Amino acid sequence: MMIHPAMKAYQNVAESSLSDRETDALCFRLLIEDLQAAAASSDTTFRQHILAKHQRLWSGIIKVNSLDVGVTPAEDRELFIRLAAQAHQYGIMAILKPELSLAPLIEIATNVLEGLETNPADPLTTPDSDPYAMF
Repeated sequence: MMIHPAMKAYQNVAESSLSDRETDALCFRLLIEDLQAAAASSDTTFRQHILAKHQRLWSGIIKVNSLDVGVTPAEDRELFIRLAAQAHQYGIMAILKPELSLAPLIEIATNVLEGLETNPADPLTTPDSDPYAMF
């Protein structure tokens, strides 16, 4: 059977695409690198630029989790919003006070990254689950 070239191109891209979780982890990995570079730099313009990126990321997280589209449980969304608000608030203080350490922002981003890189438990393989209960 002959596959249309456009379909073959799509399949090639789809095979190498990142999952949502992998994409989120990549964003936080890049954020951590940027924050570490800004923390080590004496260039206040560079620091402000990185903090602006930091603020945009957390603002996006707040916005996305404020909408209930039925994908993420309300309890998790509330946790994400609370964490994002704390990071966002400290980010504002760091913008206003150049002498303020960026370590708390790096720590928050690192904690999120570690959570993203942990495989969520499969409900069918956890010790407390009965795989036949649904039948």
